[in-house]
Amino acid sequence: HGDMVGAHRMWIKGWMPYEECYRIPLVMRWPGHIEPRSVSPRLVQSMDIGPTLLDLLGLEPLPQADGRSLAPLLQDPGRRDWDDEVLCAFYGGEFLYTQRMVITGRFKYVFNGFDADEMYDLKADPSELTNVVARRDHSVVASEMRARLWRLMNQHGDPYGDDTDAYQADGERPDRYGAARYLPR
Repeated sequence: HGDMVGAHRMWIKGWMPYEECYRIPLVMRWPGHIEPRSVSPRLVQSMDIGPTLLDLLGLEPLPQADGRSLAPLLQDPGRRDWDDEVLCAFYGGEFLYTQRMVITGRFKYVFNGFDADEMYDLKADPSELTNVVARRDHSVVASEMRARLWRLMNQHGDPYGDDTDAYQADGERPDRYGAARYLPR
């Protein structure tokens, strides 16, 4: 998982903000409890696995843990009341490059710590070739997605979550390169 396998002309693994790296199927099996071959189109995260296992075992969730139980989806994979938004984070690796994303059923908003942000309409452009973050016809959606991202970052205690004042409407920050507030804390 997480390999670009030639998409966007890249053969790298792990840090690009594209679906090839982040949309990875979760497979679960529990005979007698999970319907065989059931499939859900809903978005989930790896941090949901712990709360799910605790829930299925009848144990209380850990108060300090993020994530939510997937038990409702396991019982009804097609349920429509599931909140389809996930926060993804990349903290850098061999170099300093911060990236955060919020993905919904239709859109993906990408915060690039040292560069302009990105937004993709995953239904109209599933290959993520057209960045629509600054397009006038997507300005309302971009603002909503940006607000979702900051809310989720703050909710999960992200160190960048309190920098909302550094944002401009077009997804660019006033002093994009070298600003101390964009270095890891």
